[in-house]
Amino acid sequence: MTIGLSQLLGLTANAEPKIYPRQVSLSGNIFHFSMPENFSKDMPAANMIEILNIEDLQKFDNPEYGNIIRRWWDIKKPGFFGKELGTVMMDISIQRIPKNKKKVLSEKTFNITNRLDFMMMINEQLHNRFDQLNREIEPELPGTYAYYFSCCSLLGEKILSNYRDHIYGNQKWLGYSVAAPLNQLIAGRALPINKNSYLEVIFTYSPNQNVLPREFQNIAHQTTQPIENSFKVDYLPENEIKNLVEKAWLNKTNDEVMNENYNAILVPLFGANIHQEIEEGKRSALEWQKEMNKPLEE
Repeated sequence: MTIGLSQLLGLTANAEPKIYPRQVSLSGNIFHFSMPENFSKDMPAANMIEILNIEDLQKFDNPEYGNIIRRWWDIKKPGFFGKELGTVMMDISIQRIPKNKKKVLSEKTFNITNRLDFMMMINEQLHNRFDQLNREIEPELPGTYAYYFSCCSLLGEKILSNYRDHIYGNQKWLGYSVAAPLNQLIAGRALPINKNSYLEVIFTYSPNQNVLPREFQNIAHQTTQPIENSFKVDYLPENEIKNLVEKAWLNKTNDEVMNENYNAILVPLFGANIHQEIEEGKRSALEWQKEMNKPLEE
């Protein structure tokens, strides 16, 4: 009786919600995932698309085409009287490869069978989505952007990718994050499906007011992490993407890919003066080191 009452009041450990399997056919490539069904009752939930033609690229001229499913979950602290912390929205879609308008590294169309091209394609797509919003929305802090994202950064001479390496179902996915207004976090996961399209799963973490984002996200991940861990694509046997994401890409990180292409991407990504800035940084570091090693004066 005591155990039953504790479970009713939510006083026992917060168990992960039960998840239910789903699948969608992407012109014969089958995407499997599982999700809990304790959806938010306040948000609409259209039926999931179970079969999608991704070979006819003209269908993607309709901006709604490619959407597979969208669901929301209310996140609260464990316990019957647990505090409401916020909401997570999940979007799963197939995206057509965007045009290379920014031409950061070259003028060629994106070839997403090339790992670096896949990363730069994601960078292009994020600019397509958020540049106009950044022109229209006042940031919370002066000198920043309302929606902030970056493909990489520089630590000394080393390029560090801001994209994360995720492996689900023994397949290499690319992860990215966008910091958004009101302490929201947009976390994307992307996987090539064929030469012209990729699968994208986006989780939008939206904490309530007066809720610490980290506290919210830690509990929200108990809902989203089992979903991510369930991802698996059964590619058609003749689909060359299969060997890339299950073999060639598995043993190399995004950092390694960027540094293999160091000379090709350093100036385009960090500016024409970057070599001078690196040398100045080296000199400053050396001078600092000498100063720190100088013996104390008596």
